[in-house]
Amino acid sequence: MNPTLIHRFTIPLHQAIEQLVGKEATDGEGYIVDIDGDELIIDILGPANTTFRIGAYEYTIEGRGEAASDEVAEINTPAETPAEPPPRKGGPLAQRAAIACGEKGFWTFILKRYHVGVGSADEAAAWLKTQCGISSRVDLDHEEVAAGIYREIDKLYRLWLEGFDV
Repeated sequence: MNPTLIHRFTIPLHQAIEQLVGKEATDGEGYIVDIDGDELIIDILGPANTTFRIGAYEYTIEGRGEAASDEVAEINTPAETPAEPPPRKGGPLAQRAAIACGEKGFWTFILKRYHVGVGSADEAAAWLKTQCGISSRVDLDHEEVAAGIYREIDKLYRLWLEGFDV
């Protein structure tokens, strides 16, 4: 059985590349478009001996009408410095825990349920961190075991607020 053509779309190449890659990418002098398996490959060609900067790196592409290759020369490359991991930030669990620690109802809940007297948000936070085995509420969003412990405490607190004796 031969496939039957049911639709044909004709889109100007310049317009298609602009939609796929962005307007800045259409500033080249030409394009090479290829399909490799299920990937569309678009090479944007520029003028001969073009030098451009990306951040602290400066690149020179030589040759007119040839696709950019791995042979791009790097000039003035700064020394590599090891990247520091981004600082861990608190997410929804850390926020919810901070709000709960500031509620006097949470302090009362801790006293009734766990028999520990808490008189301030800082004391509630210290108690919660000890219960969850963490040094910061930020860890609640990054450590599954601590998150599970906090979720259970929060669930019991929410039930207690609704009048259930937990």
